[in-house]
Amino acid sequence: MKYLFPLFLLIVLLTTCKQAQQSFLVKKGFYHWKTNFNSYEAAKMLDSMEVKKFYVKFFDVSYNELQGAIPLAELQGSMDYFPDYDDFKSKERAKIIANRSKEDSIKYTENPYFYNFPEVIIPDSVKLEIIPTVFITNFTFEKLNKEQVSDLVKKVSAKLNNMIKKENSNEHYPKIFQEIQFDCDWSEKTKDKFFAFLAEFKKLNPNFKLSATIRLYQYKYYQKAGVPPVEKGMLMFYNLTSLQNPNVTNSILDISEAKKYLTPQKYPLKLDFALPIFSWGLIFRGGQYVDIYRTLDSKQASKLKFLKKTGENQFVSLADTVHEKFYLREGDNIRIEEVSENQLVESVKLLRNIANQNSITVTFFHLDRPLINKYGYETFEKIYKSF
Repeated sequence: MKYLFPLFLLIVLLTTCKQAQQSFLVKKGFYHWKTNFNSYEAAKMLDSMEVKKFYVKFFDVSYNELQGAIPLAELQGSMDYFPDYDDFKSKERAKIIANRSKEDSIKYTENPYFYNFPEVIIPDSVKLEIIPTVFITNFTFEKLNKEQVSDLVKKVSAKLNNMIKKENSNEHYPKIFQEIQFDCDWSEKTKDKFFAFLAEFKKLNPNFKLSATIRLYQYKYYQKAGVPPVEKGMLMFYNLTSLQNPNVTNSILDISEAKKYLTPQKYPLKLDFALPIFSWGLIFRGGQYVDIYRTLDSKQASKLKFLKKTGENQFVSLADTVHEKFYLREGDNIRIEEVSENQLVESVKLLRNIANQNSITVTFFHLDRPLINKYGYETFEKIYKSF
């Protein structure tokens, strides 16, 4: 009996260590949220980080009284540049040349440009998986009735399939379209309509996997908010508080605020995670929110002569000024919101505790050259490996 307790203690310690060292298979992902798409620039950035999952916003859906629910901001530009494909084909062709027969060697020497190589099949491990993403405003579902929701499904399905067919037309650059994601900040009032939209879309498109974005309050209060009828959820780990509140420090990411939403209960849908890397400047006049200066960060703000730093992330306008189409009055306050590397690391620690699958896609929002340069490739690799 005297040996049983030490043995039990050893088992507990080993189990604890194993849990502490638990690691996940991480699939690297990025969002593309701009209307204009530069496939050459995007491919260079993705290749450098070995990212193989790319969530690309194909269009938005909004509502107005004149036209009803309509697609807007359709993606401009084609996805026709994927250097990994050509690199793979070149290497495979080099192997074929090295192992060619004497007869084929003579043919190749005589006419290398018209030599018929056997077809090179590009494996999925080399391909970039593109996930078409559609953003639908919650207001749209507030305004639609059941019949109109069904009409919207047909509209969205037809538009998406036409865009996907167009992107698949170039056989030289084969693409993988296996999943479609819908982004909607639904409420208790609109959940039935949104979920009906998803279910009907799935019936029309059974070959596609469906995923949906999940906000933190939808995660914590899922029994009230409901769980969308999709295969996977993407937990958006940002935009936790109102950006229009002058008393908020950082509406993009506040770790202490995030902790309030991360309950120990397991969410009943497999979750992937999205982390923010964007920044903006919020303009307040007389304590009231007036505008959002997208892409502005503290480094840029410090270089503007008409702004004076008054706090850690606070600036004040020294004069009436027009800058990049933004009109500032003397005395306007600008709150710069951005996300530090330390905040991203802390986010990973929290998300590891609620992970409910062994293979996780970790996605950054969003792909943009200034943001990539700001953080550096090493930071993204560090975060990916932190899981």
